[in-house]
Amino acid sequence: MSRVQRELYKLIVMSSSKIIVSITSYPGRIKNVGMSIFLLLTQQTVKPDEIHLWLAEPQFPNKESDLPKDLQTILRIPKIKLHWTKKDTYCHKRHEIFKFTEPSDLVFLFDDDVRYNDRLIETVLKDHERFPNAIIDYEWYSEHLYNGRRIIYKNASDYSKPSTRFRWCGQSMIPASVYPMEVLDDEHTAVRDAICPVCDESWFTPWLVYHDIPIFCEHFGWGDDIDPDNSKWKGLCSSTHAVEANGYEKRDNWLYAVLTRYPELYAKYHATFNYGDG
Repeated sequence: MSRVQRELYKLIVMSSSKIIVSITSYPGRIKNVGMSIFLLLTQQTVKPDEIHLWLAEPQFPNKESDLPKDLQTILRIPKIKLHWTKKDTYCHKRHEIFKFTEPSDLVFLFDDDVRYNDRLIETVLKDHERFPNAIIDYEWYSEHLYNGRRIIYKNASDYSKPSTRFRWCGQSMIPASVYPMEVLDDEHTAVRDAICPVCDESWFTPWLVYHDIPIFCEHFGWGDDIDPDNSKWKGLCSSTHAVEANGYEKRDNWLYAVLTRYPELYAKYHATFNYGDG
């Protein structure tokens, strides 16, 4: 294929891709969501085609009436879709979007309480052109490194290309074409909700490793707090690092539960990262 043909092919593929944003929230963060969506729509140099917000009915029993007024207003924009789930599956809710995507769609997972760099979407799209089969983390994330069952957070020495040794971060763009759809079937989600109910990183990362899906890491940071009095480091993010009675963090225990529930995942982790040794 000539250079011109390659460039034409990229133009055709990218023009058929929808840029889809998937966000979830809960009562402790919901006041930031209207502003978060507003910033995505007005400040990003490349705008999303669709924004999907996933909320749990038990947390907002009156549905739209329980939402802040600014969010109710912005939800009138046609490209913004509000979805209600029957139960709260925490940040797992944002993965529901993949039940409705086409293979060419590009799904940006964004937190509900930060402002991102205005060129983030534009830059990630350029990364996708170079690495079409990779997931793009928005920030340098740690390598897969474990002390026995304990997750060690250590940055890599080289982030210039994708690697299956980089860990997946929930702040990332996932091409729908690489998403391992089996994780969304009823049998797997029942297991997920029983053994790893809160942290999608502990649940989802092993499946990416199992399927050898590479990660490319950008270097945009974690975003700026929309509300400085309600830091992104509070709430669910910090609670996943809480140390439990056995001396491991919740994240460690959830990952161990997932790996031991699926022997094929454990075997891949053990062979690739020496997981469980030490």
